[in-house]
Amino acid sequence: MSVAFDSNVTLTCEIAFDSNPLDSSQTFTDVTAYLRSFETTRGRISDLAEFQTGTATVVLDNRDNRFSPNQSTHFYDSSAGRTKIQPLKRLRIRATHSSTTYDLFHGFVESFPVQYAGQGYDSSTKIRVVDAFKLFFNATLDGIGWRIGISKLGETTRLSLLQAQELSSVRVKNILDSFGYSNQAISTGQLQVQTQPDTDDLLTALRKVEKAENGTFFIAANGDATFRDRNFRLTNTTTPSATFGQGGGELPYVDIISAYDDSKIVNTVQRTRTGGSTQIAIDSDSVERFGAHVLTESGTLNVSDADAASIASQKVVANSIPQTTVESLSFAPQQNTALWSKALGLEIGSFVEANVTTPSGTVESYDLFIERIKHKVDARNNTWTWQIGLSTAETGAWILGVNRLGIDTNLSYT
Repeated sequence: MSVAFDSNVTLTCEIAFDSNPLDSSQTFTDVTAYLRSFETTRGRISDLAEFQTGTATVVLDNRDNRFSPNQSTHFYDSSAGRTKIQPLKRLRIRATHSSTTYDLFHGFVESFPVQYAGQGYDSSTKIRVVDAFKLFFNATLDGIGWRIGISKLGETTRLSLLQAQELSSVRVKNILDSFGYSNQAISTGQLQVQTQPDTDDLLTALRKVEKAENGTFFIAANGDATFRDRNFRLTNTTTPSATFGQGGGELPYVDIISAYDDSKIVNTVQRTRTGGSTQIAIDSDSVERFGAHVLTESGTLNVSDADAASIASQKVVANSIPQTTVESLSFAPQQNTALWSKALGLEIGSFVEANVTTPSGTVESYDLFIERIKHKVDARNNTWTWQIGLSTAETGAWILGVNRLGIDTNLSYT
């Protein structure tokens, strides 16, 4: 059963002891009564970086030995003669606020390490959980060993991914379907992709499609393998999902870190598709002001040089001029109940605003995308820290019908 964190939020932590990792329907067992604390991290450090495997650390009370792998009393499959405490069982963490339930993390248990503190007077298990990226990394497009549909893969049965030139989003879906991962949220891609080596691991294969589209691919809080096309951010900068600041009606932050440096300047892109010639995009003014900051990308899955050139142009337009950005915002949601729906509901890629009041009394305003989300929760001491990492909401194009000055009025890619 769910347990009250405070008067506004209840927590639920569940483990699917009775299901296999890739079962399309999972049967979860509630272990919230034993929850002591958890930390979750998902996302990437900036919009120029790759998304990393999401992780969670969950500490459960183990004084009655129920989460110990070597016991035969709790979570035991007597018919099979083995414990249900096994690696790769799914775990999810949820929170309910104002009658709405939000997912905070959905992943796969790596291990159940048991600690005996206080000379044996206390016991806990500090579970490490990872999202589906780990599973994707452990399998190849022609791999063996996973269960697909009703057929068990073995020495002579392999994944079947029939490739052809196809839309990027179709390729993502086909890869996920061939593996048997049914948690998906895929937007329609804009570009076609070539066939790719079937010796690639699934994560590498999916990242290649992400790069060819110049989109984003990550695991959402609810476990969905999420693919967004190259235009997703161009068309989602009209209405902020939240406005953070210290002014009236704004959601208060505890700490803020901003940055203004050369680390995110890209003013020259050399992009070469497999079977194509190198396409180069340059912002000469930026090169003159800051020197050459070159991004080289080779062997992409683009099907034409024109597509490669278009993406090279898009990246230069978006990154050639350094901008002050907010790298991280930290919050204590209990300070303001209006923060809860944001702390629990905002996802990677959400468009938000931050208004920073300086010691001199001036206000600096930023339009931002969320790139990284962290939660640190102590369920016993009732403390909750929410931290988000962000990047500047630079679209790189002018979208008709959208007129946010300084954000959407840039030169469009072709």
